[in-house]
Amino acid sequence: MQRNDYLIKRKFNSYLIPGVLMVMAMQLGNIVDSILVSNTIDIDGMTAISLSLPVLYFTQIVGFAVGVGGAVTISVMLGKRQIKEASGVLSVCIAADIGLSLIFTILAPFTASPLAHMLAQTPRLEELLMPYIYVYMLGTPLLNLCILTSNVITIDNCPKLGASCFVIANIVNLGLDWYFLTQTGLGMYGAALSTIIGYGVGCLILIPYAFSKKRMLSLKLREGFRQIKSFPRVLKAGMTQASYLIMLILQYFILNTYIQSTLGADQTAIYSMCMNSVEIVRLCIEGVIGVIQTIAGVLFGEKDYFGIRRLVRRTVIITAVAVAVLTAVYMIFPDLILTIFSFNKAQLYEIAKLCVRLFSLSFIFFAANRVTQVYYQTTLKTSLSTLDTVLQGFVFLLPLSILFIGSLGITGVSIAAALTEALTFAAVWCWRMFRQKRGKLPQKGFLMIPDTDSDSLCDITVKNTEQDAVEVSKRLIRSCEESGVPSETAGIIGVAAEELAVNISRYGSKKPSLSYVDVNLSRSGDKLILRVRDDGVPFDPTEYNADEGDEFLIGGIEMIRRITDKISYTRVLNMNNTVIEVSI
Repeated sequence: MQRNDYLIKRKFNSYLIPGVLMVMAMQLGNIVDSILVSNTIDIDGMTAISLSLPVLYFTQIVGFAVGVGGAVTISVMLGKRQIKEASGVLSVCIAADIGLSLIFTILAPFTASPLAHMLAQTPRLEELLMPYIYVYMLGTPLLNLCILTSNVITIDNCPKLGASCFVIANIVNLGLDWYFLTQTGLGMYGAALSTIIGYGVGCLILIPYAFSKKRMLSLKLREGFRQIKSFPRVLKAGMTQASYLIMLILQYFILNTYIQSTLGADQTAIYSMCMNSVEIVRLCIEGVIGVIQTIAGVLFGEKDYFGIRRLVRRTVIITAVAVAVLTAVYMIFPDLILTIFSFNKAQLYEIAKLCVRLFSLSFIFFAANRVTQVYYQTTLKTSLSTLDTVLQGFVFLLPLSILFIGSLGITGVSIAAALTEALTFAAVWCWRMFRQKRGKLPQKGFLMIPDTDSDSLCDITVKNTEQDAVEVSKRLIRSCEESGVPSETAGIIGVAAEELAVNISRYGSKKPSLSYVDVNLSRSGDKLILRVRDDGVPFDPTEYNADEGDEFLIGGIEMIRRITDKISYTRVLNMNNTVIEVSI
């Protein structure tokens, strides 16, 4: 009997498609926005959207810092089975998200015009930019609520609902984009309004979530007041995402301003197109990388280091393949990218093709840095994830870009992007190794986790059959005896594990031969902790009722209650997690 990653693999696959759909919907909405505007208004419209990004990203800091930070904090709490506390954190996050977002709504009438004047250096771009910023700021609470909701719902056993939030929002957005831009005279007002209405409709997904039987979380006002003390922890967990957006704000503002003033509006359009290329890469990989955030937080809380290793390995392989394909497409078919964005500046066409090819060289290290940022953020190594973000978005990028633009023109932006991503990854890798050698960071290697839980006595995966349930009992008893646990205590652990496993094999799955159960036994002080995990039908033994005797093994469940000190249950990542404590 050995531990395998069958359950982790199934969870990865079940969360992968919703995660990819969610990110694709969000990124595709941004990309198609730019494409529709460039085709229905002109290339200046796409440039105006690019110029608006510093403001748009600034308004989203609340949603991503609170939403992603809250989701990471909640996932670790659920892994530790702190359900009430996690619900309190959710309540605090929703209140903070809405309250802080309303500030942008209030400021919109007074700041939209000055911001447009500051960001655009021609009257034409300023005219296009102002209405887009104004409407977007008005709708900030809806957008940020959607971001928070989708992240938390995905973790709380409802990945399809979480994905639906963004999918629905962007279907509505794209439909209204077409209508407002082609059938009305709203212009840039319509482009922004379609986005806000879309996210407003996406927020309606809260209604089916509120009635979902799968969810573990709920709004708890009283517990929310108690968990206000946890809000700094939420912000710390979301610091990487906030830093990432801040770096994007500085990057877009400084480079857009510099390129406009030194090279002109036409070459600024090339830069906008290259940055949209990054959005296409994000479209293809962020959903895959996001699975780390969804699953690894829970595994980290459970100290399932084996599961984390397998999860990250699978994520890296899929991401690498996707990036390799994208790089090849950009290198071989740059004309396709220019056609998609309706780039029609004939005198700059060949330069634009070269920029697209050079920019694609940054994709592989961009993906490596995103894996680094998301993994370290999820496992609460925020100093490393923030360092990676700051180096990537500011420290390396801006000086290199300005240097190369001065000597090579607009092609220098693409070269600087590739060098920045490679230098960032190398610098963070070297800094991590240096800190590990000095004992300032735990363990060796990129993941910084033990090979096994040091307190673990036995960690195995078995098929969901009664025969294997009996074998589990024997294996656990043997492991206890080898670790010096008294035979009476070892017998209690063996009986408890066998009874739980038999119940799972009989009632937990419609196809027991195709399902597996993870069993872990660890020591914590003077207690033994038995954890049994499966992805079968929900069954909470702590709420077992004697009237259910015909449906479940009464004697087994009742006996476990009598012979053990404590039994607890959570349903996290759509898996049953039963934990039993026995005093040594």
